[in-house]
Amino acid sequence: MGAVYLAEHPLIGKRVALKVIHRELAGNREVVQRFFQEAKAVNKIGNDHIVEIHDFGVTPEGDHFYIMEYLEGRTLASILSKEKTIDVMRALHIGAQIANALAAAHASGVIHRDLKPDNIMLMPRMGDPEFVKVLDFGLAKMFAEGSSVKTAAGVLLGTPQYMSPEACESKRDIDHRTDIYALGILLFQMMTGRLPFDGESMGEVLVKQVTQLPPPPRGLNPAIPPSVEQILLRCLAKPVDARFPSMQALRDALLDPESYLRGSPPIAAARSIRPGEAPVDARTVMMHAEAVQKAKLAGQPLPPQKTSAQAAYQAATMIGEGVAVPQANQRPPTTANVPDLAPPVAPAQNTMRIATPVGYSSRPPRKMWPIVLVMGLLFGLGGGAFAVAWFGRKDANTPGDAGVTSGEVGATTPPDSAVTIEATDAAPEPDATVAETVTPDAAKAVLPIDAGGAVPTITMAKVTIDSTPQGASVIGPDGVVLGKTPFKTEWPVSKKKVVFELRLSGYRKKATPLLVDGNTAILVELEKAPRTGSGKGSGSSSKGSNSDTGLMRPD
Repeated sequence: MGAVYLAEHPLIGKRVALKVIHRELAGNREVVQRFFQEAKAVNKIGNDHIVEIHDFGVTPEGDHFYIMEYLEGRTLASILSKEKTIDVMRALHIGAQIANALAAAHASGVIHRDLKPDNIMLMPRMGDPEFVKVLDFGLAKMFAEGSSVKTAAGVLLGTPQYMSPEACESKRDIDHRTDIYALGILLFQMMTGRLPFDGESMGEVLVKQVTQLPPPPRGLNPAIPPSVEQILLRCLAKPVDARFPSMQALRDALLDPESYLRGSPPIAAARSIRPGEAPVDARTVMMHAEAVQKAKLAGQPLPPQKTSAQAAYQAATMIGEGVAVPQANQRPPTTANVPDLAPPVAPAQNTMRIATPVGYSSRPPRKMWPIVLVMGLLFGLGGGAFAVAWFGRKDANTPGDAGVTSGEVGATTPPDSAVTIEATDAAPEPDATVAETVTPDAAKAVLPIDAGGAVPTITMAKVTIDSTPQGASVIGPDGVVLGKTPFKTEWPVSKKKVVFELRLSGYRKKATPLLVDGNTAILVELEKAPRTGSGKGSGSSSKGSNSDTGLMRPD
């Protein structure tokens, strides 16, 4: 019908798309009317998802044109040629935007009639990477009253693969539901990667659109949910009354398929016409349609029927002539090319509801015996552990196990006397208090001997000594280095405190009294030794300097 050019405003540099009708068609009044009808239809709709038309007119040379907005994006056809199949959620997003645009067009009295992937453009806009723009309303039909452009009977308009059955038959009473059928084919192609009706010739496709049913979408793509499959089947229903009543209803279903499935009875496809059941083939239809169109364009009478009466009648019916009448001696031909769909029936609710008895909740009772068993085991284990710890400590603290005297070291101290030693820079003097400390050898030496001469077994306890920082030397009461922190050993149980001394370079040495009456652990925090330095002596710097040498005083 025309060609589209990229144009630029000479003053402000704005880019636009310039559509110009072919000169060989400029003399056809109907073509020119349809050309400008597109500009009028788009301007009347005014939707964000429909391409904008800024101006139209005729040049002094007689070229009819109009100016559209320039769009930078990709057509749906180019995307499908590379990706073949589109994710279901992505296809629903694109389809909902197309339905939004066509719902606005239908509300303005405009039917697109040529919906196909080449007329859908996707571009980044308003934060959406795939914002939809619907193009090319050149075949738009103004079904409001007062439209000056009418479609003649027998004239096929559109792309056969995306035409509805009523459009393939070129009926006069085509309404907005033909766009619903075309959008259903677009959705089917996006989700399955193939067209529901295709063939080697235009006539074969037209016959399939009228007589055959689409293949099950989930059979081609199991990832399609059942709710989405129901939407596709409803869009592709042959009878117009079985489709969605409006494009807005289809848009709502695409935005929430599960809600649509819950509120609508499932639609079951009727059977297709079996091979040989249809009384006319595709070649007959196309030959007759071509002859009728040539005759009408030339203003000549319709061509005579050269096929059988039954085939001629069917061919005329297919292209919407409606003028062929069977002869009197012939049986009335069958005109039901499309099998009717069974009317949707809401499923009956046969489930019996029984009220919950008084005093019972709707939730089934929980089984309590596993919880009781687990709690009993936990209490039993806890009680046993507590009993073992309690009685073991009681046995360890008995006087017979800690009977230590200090007569061997030259002092006598009451059994319950406490040893108190403060941490100083120097080691504690060996006075009477220190003499009360107990070593493992001393404990063995002073154990009482019974009448039989046997020495009782010494009760030993685990002692853990740690320091902050670690690595300090642990010196026992007899001045012997026992190890470094963290230090673990076994020590005889006694009621008298044992003094351990911790030493670490750079830290103050610290004497730690420890009462070993059972398993014991202690953490000792060591203090850093102060730095020493002056302006005199070998460690001093230049004369008059008071800076610290940074050397640490040796312990």
